[in-house]
Amino acid sequence: MPVRDLRKIEEYIDRLRIKDRDSEDFKIFSSVLDTSVLKTLYRLSNKKIITAMGGVVSTGKEAHVFHAVGERGDVAVKIYRIETSEFHRMEDYIIGDPRFTRTKFTKRQLVYTWTRKEFKNLERAFKGGVSVPEPISYANNVLVMKFIGEDGVPAPTLKDISGELPGIIDPEELFNELITQMERLYRIRLVHADLSEYNVLWFERPFIIDMGQAVHTEHPHSMSFLKRDVVNLIRFFSRYGVRADVEEVIERVVK
Repeated sequence: MPVRDLRKIEEYIDRLRIKDRDSEDFKIFSSVLDTSVLKTLYRLSNKKIITAMGGVVSTGKEAHVFHAVGERGDVAVKIYRIETSEFHRMEDYIIGDPRFTRTKFTKRQLVYTWTRKEFKNLERAFKGGVSVPEPISYANNVLVMKFIGEDGVPAPTLKDISGELPGIIDPEELFNELITQMERLYRIRLVHADLSEYNVLWFERPFIIDMGQAVHTEHPHSMSFLKRDVVNLIRFFSRYGVRADVEEVIERVVK
């Protein structure tokens, strides 16, 4: 990396009060920084959407999520990785969606479109009464939303609390609540397309996350995606004695 870019990183780190530069969190943060991301984060910090970066919330091949503070309180900053994102997997959820008519993308353009798509899906879902993190802003491959958790500690996923779930909430009640959330999504013409115990957070109530792949109901594969979501939820909740028929649940969602 050129010296001038290293200096920009140092300046940005100072600006966002990231002091522990030898920490594992800082190494992960550094791994997603390039000139474009730096410029994007500068822009967001100038708007006070981000005023201080915190620790790592989650890491993945496609994106890292960080806790941060902004003028609206605790936020989650999701930075999509350009080089390691699965290009062809993303295309499957964009091409065919009537909101995105372009059929050819460079890798960077595709990741930027995916980020915008996740923001728009969150915005649509939040306004439609679906329990999702409130979207705040986005730019290029950086998405900012309300942080779900407390004191910088993220809320657990259903997978994380699967062993203690019956002591927290009745599993059948939670299952029905998630189906209700799917109904609300479908009412605003969205299908999550990757719903499972891995992308539902529990923080006094369920929050559906990872909305980047959510598709419009006019997408040619929307019904197969919906069926997969239903199958995933029935599979997970069956371990707690919840019984449901796939086709009956789908009918409930789409009617």
